[in-house]
Amino acid sequence: MKTLTQFFNPFLNECQLDAKYEVIENMVINTKEFKGLSISGSLFSLTTFKNVTFESCVFYGSKIENCRFVNCNFINCEFKFTNISHSNFTGTRIENCKWDYSPIKKTEFNFCYLCAVTMHFSSSESNNTHSSCTSNIDLSWDQALMAGEAELASEKREQENFTNLVENFLFGKQAA
Repeated sequence: MKTLTQFFNPFLNECQLDAKYEVIENMVINTKEFKGLSISGSLFSLTTFKNVTFESCVFYGSKIENCRFVNCNFINCEFKFTNISHSNFTGTRIENCKWDYSPIKKTEFNFCYLCAVTMHFSSSESNNTHSSCTSNIDLSWDQALMAGEAELASEKREQENFTNLVENFLFGKQAA
């Protein structure tokens, strides 16, 4: 698996003030396709992405700030403990993405297609702006929220099953 990794403490839920990030700054990235990439502990700052596609990528413990995304695609991506702020998305498609503890703040969306879940998370902050954006009409807000809640319940069950397996292994409990 391809990774872009730096030092990040995954056991802390909040951003560390002294965290060290791999810095990608003042760059222009044109016409690239990234598929299955894990981006961890990175800071993207003052970077412009043009015609870039991120497919099945994971952004973990990273910061995206003061960046521009022009005609980009985020397809089936996961954002976990990633902060997006002061950025601009123009003509960008964000489809079927997951947002776990990843706030979007002070960000502009112009002429974008946002899946219902992304639209919900980006709209939950009052300081984000949406201009001429569209969203999938297959889901209502309530349906999108219910889908997110169902996914969280499923993840919780998986975590409980994993915890039980670890406890059984560590403490020698027998399966019933």
